[in-house]
Amino acid sequence: MPSTNDMSSEELDLWSDINNPNNDADMDDWADAHNPNNDAYLDDDE
Repeated sequence: MPSTNDMSSEELDLWSDINNPNNDADMDDWADAHNPNNDAYLDDDE
């Protein structure tokens, strides 16, 4: 399990969605958010 201490607010939002049984988010969404070739990529540098 990743440490939430180092997550950005966007990552924390996604992580809480993934861990919420009432939400459709899953680890595929997490992978998409960390794939620079994906539209859902979270890039703090921009």
